[in-house]
Amino acid sequence: MGFRRNPLSMDELRELARKRFLGRTASSAKALSVAEAQRLFEELEIHQIELELQNEHLNTTRMQLESALTQSNEFNDFAPVGIFSLDAAGTITKLNLAGASLLGRERARLLGSRLGLFVADVDRPQFNALLAQATNSGDVQSSELTFSNKGPLVSHVQIKVAGLGPAQGWQIILVDITERRLAEEQLRASEERWKLALEAAGDGVWDWNVVTGEQIFSRRFEQLYGFAEKEYGHHLDDWVSRIHPDDKDRVISEHQACLSGKTASTFIEFRGQCKDGSWKWVLSRGAVVSRNAHGNAQRMIGTHVDISKQKMTEEALRVASHFQQAVFDSLAAHIAVLDQAGTVMQTNAAWRQYTVDSGFAARPCCQEGSYLKILGCLTEQDPQTVQAAQAGITAVLAGELPYFQLVQPFFTPLDKRWFSLKVTPVHDGEERLVVSHEDVTQIKTAELNSLTLANRDTLTGALSRRNFFNLAEQEVVRSIRYALPLMVLMLDLDHFKVINDRYGHAAGDVILQKFVQNVTGVLRESDLIGRIGGEEFAVLLPNTPLEGGRALAQRIVERVRADPVQVNGHLIAYTVSIGAGCLSSETSFAALLSLADAALYRAKDGGRDRLEVGPAGAP
Repeated sequence: MGFRRNPLSMDELRELARKRFLGRTASSAKALSVAEAQRLFEELEIHQIELELQNEHLNTTRMQLESALTQSNEFNDFAPVGIFSLDAAGTITKLNLAGASLLGRERARLLGSRLGLFVADVDRPQFNALLAQATNSGDVQSSELTFSNKGPLVSHVQIKVAGLGPAQGWQIILVDITERRLAEEQLRASEERWKLALEAAGDGVWDWNVVTGEQIFSRRFEQLYGFAEKEYGHHLDDWVSRIHPDDKDRVISEHQACLSGKTASTFIEFRGQCKDGSWKWVLSRGAVVSRNAHGNAQRMIGTHVDISKQKMTEEALRVASHFQQAVFDSLAAHIAVLDQAGTVMQTNAAWRQYTVDSGFAARPCCQEGSYLKILGCLTEQDPQTVQAAQAGITAVLAGELPYFQLVQPFFTPLDKRWFSLKVTPVHDGEERLVVSHEDVTQIKTAELNSLTLANRDTLTGALSRRNFFNLAEQEVVRSIRYALPLMVLMLDLDHFKVINDRYGHAAGDVILQKFVQNVTGVLRESDLIGRIGGEEFAVLLPNTPLEGGRALAQRIVERVRADPVQVNGHLIAYTVSIGAGCLSSETSFAALLSLADAALYRAKDGGRDRLEVGPAGAP
């Protein structure tokens, strides 16, 4: 609202009056030469108008002042803080509604009372000191006090005191902070409770004033490091200096990350030095509990827990695990640990070395981790081996078998090795399995060599008579079942007795060996050659029609004839006679062999070094 002011001088007032007069007499104005009586009349009119203007200004100013006072009183009454005016004796001369409410009395009854009587006894000296300081310094004084009306109500207030001048009193503002103080008390009590709880649980509590670097360590914290109460220190440096040198950078970095807000809290294990110089492992947890308006950390609280025994246990377990792994790696067998899903979780050194040496590590199936896929890759998808292993693993997991072992070793075409497979359960909560691949290549090779000796002629390498007949019988059955052509050849070296008599049996043995090599060079992989007698041999040609068998037998005759043997400086030429039989209505190998044998006799009777195909009269 705007305020008008009175004229500053009589000249200004007269000028205003003259202007109003001229306005009133504008229609009847006369020239300046009017009679003196007329001028006197004008002077009186002007004087009267001056008085009127003064009255108007005075009334306007009074109304403005009254309005301002009214607004001031309304503002004070509805202000959220208590406003008091005290005289030089400390008596309340004026107060607003909020002030009366804060003191718990009616405003009318409080006027004339001394405000100091409502201050708690313990804070009254401080209140009187504030009044004196405000008067002497001329500055506003502030503090926090407790007000009590001697009843159940107690108010905590923030007080601001301004002196009005020597012996003139004071202006006071009271802000109710009771709720804040109660909240602080509750927080303090809560902190004490959780600190006591942590102490009871064995946790040492630390409280860090980030701004000053001061730290408060609980009694349990100091005991944890072997210090008496208040002996550990009270500053950040006291704690940092006792962190193990190998851990210090890591610990400081973790706390800096928390202070900057990068992490919500700290959780770190490190070694702290005890009073006697020894080191103790502790787990430190902490979090920032107070930040300023700019987000800077002001207070951080945390705990230390002694984990030395846990660390000793971990170290013992680490040593035991290292020892177990060393034992695991010392085994010659290739060993893998599987989970319930059949995934390889752990392997020993022999397993890993084998995958590298064999080139198996570069294969995708080795990287997938599925044991059955690895086994399939090793055996080049041998279905019998993989299916048997899968069934065995399932049975062991189900508890149907105490362990499983593959009946026959499996073969790895990758590096031509043989392995014995065994699956053993690990009786723990995770129900894992141990799979071992034991290299039995030497044993299997010896077994195969022994089998070869039993099933093959030791001189020539051809199949033994018994083995050849067994395989031939199976092939005849298969050919009859599936209506496949089959031929058998009977071969007899011509005049072999003469060769033995003239050049010796050693030379005869060389010729037999050379003969088998020549025949084998003509045969296919599916064809079989066996030694029936001294110089008699039989050849089985599966899935071979008459014309194909005739052509192959003829090549044998011609190849033997064209390849004499050099023995002890002698070039010995030799020939072979062949009788061939083609499967028709025969139901056994013996019957088919009889056809070929009859044809062989005809070949010998016909002059040797030739081929005859039975039965008699066949083209």
